[in-house]
Amino acid sequence: MKRSDLFYIWAAVTGYLTGIIVYIASLWALYGETFNEINKLITWTAPAFFTVGLLLYSIAVAVLRSLNRYSFWLQTLLFVILGFIPVMLVPIMMGFLAFTTIWFVFSPEGMLFMLAYTSIALVCSYGFWVAHKRLSKKPFTIFSIVILALFIYATI
Repeated sequence: MKRSDLFYIWAAVTGYLTGIIVYIASLWALYGETFNEINKLITWTAPAFFTVGLLLYSIAVAVLRSLNRYSFWLQTLLFVILGFIPVMLVPIMMGFLAFTTIWFVFSPEGMLFMLAYTSIALVCSYGFWVAHKRLSKKPFTIFSIVILALFIYATI
């Protein structure tokens, strides 16, 4: 495995942690509620992101490159749109097999997950762009350290 491959993985993990932080912060900012069940949140979101989400992101990057339309903004837009799919998988992970309609995305709980997956899309897109264009990794690394510190703070 090359170093650049590891950076893609680090970008995905940083994006996921950002999504968790955004979910918790949005819950507090919009509804004034605190969230103490971080393990359940990770159980609901991690499988959807690390299987379906990353697979869709990889396919999106491959398609954009094959069409010679690979740009940061188009990749980001596509990642945000593809974020609807993992959001619709969250009720399945929660155990609500009959509640898997598209309308979950527009419910108050679904909007929190959509905010989380949108932030994941933004961070992953930036990280993938840095890795692909071989830009300086220092700003993204500093951002990752801040996100990791916030995640640790949010879980204590």
